[in-house]
Amino acid sequence: MTDHDPQRESPDFGQEVRASDGVDALPGRLERYGSAKSRAIDQAHFMRQFDSFATVSARVEKCGTYLLFRHYYTVDKMRLHAANFCKYHLLCPLCAIRRGAKALKAYLDRFEVIRAEQPRLRPFLVTLTVKDGPDLRERFEHLYSAQKELWKRKQRGRGCVLDVVHGAVWSYEFKRGSGSGLWHPHLHMIALAPVQPDQDALRDEWRHITGDSFIVDVRPISQEDPVSGFLEVFKYAVKFADQDHADTLHCWNTFKGVRLIGSAGCFRGVDVPDDLCDESGLDELPYVELLAAWHHGRYHLRQLVPIGE
Repeated sequence: MTDHDPQRESPDFGQEVRASDGVDALPGRLERYGSAKSRAIDQAHFMRQFDSFATVSARVEKCGTYLLFRHYYTVDKMRLHAANFCKYHLLCPLCAIRRGAKALKAYLDRFEVIRAEQPRLRPFLVTLTVKDGPDLRERFEHLYSAQKELWKRKQRGRGCVLDVVHGAVWSYEFKRGSGSGLWHPHLHMIALAPVQPDQDALRDEWRHITGDSFIVDVRPISQEDPVSGFLEVFKYAVKFADQDHADTLHCWNTFKGVRLIGSAGCFRGVDVPDDLCDESGLDELPYVELLAAWHHGRYHLRQLVPIGE
């Protein structure tokens, strides 16, 4: 088997998604964002040595210097209303957490609609890998073309292990293999189907398509806790924060402008907002604003005086 554990959650991302949205959760949220902010600063400092990345490194370093929250105190709901995000989610752990959370919410919302309309469909977590290699771009293109061919086989209607799948969303992830030290590309997919796709059949078909790879994994996702499976797909950018700075920069430089998430079937057309702040939906309710400002390595929180007082 691969050295990847498809059930291991990224702690920061898992906490971001599962935490409550009341005022009591704000200290933990700031601690989580502060840790990500510190890692972003370290990445920016590493990039400073390269003149060609001066503008990008400056934006990453300044990302998240302020976070403006609104507490809708009558219902105890805390929302991130404004912030200065750099939006380099493959370089910046803070933007990675926020982007992943926004994507996860959008696709979970669609999943609930699909489940209500087609209750026989169940979610499965599918992982596909290709053989490790020294050239990151070449390995990505190999993985990308192989998964594209897998879907084309389904569309041709000549018999494919994905014939049972009504919709899917997937993301690409890259890290160095723990044994080889070479680039280890793989993708995680949420597949909706009435029955579990056959792992042995998928392994054989994947080997035939790739010519060099047969490591696949298919497992059910809890119907009661679908977040656990969806987390694995939408943390795709967060994993870059676990690498050394040189590898993170290489990944960003290789994949900037490349879509690392895709969808098919009943998952197509989901809109993931570009705004990394929270959607409140509570604008008619009274609130107080709290400003978290980055200073001396941590966030300092203060309540702003309401207008008119």
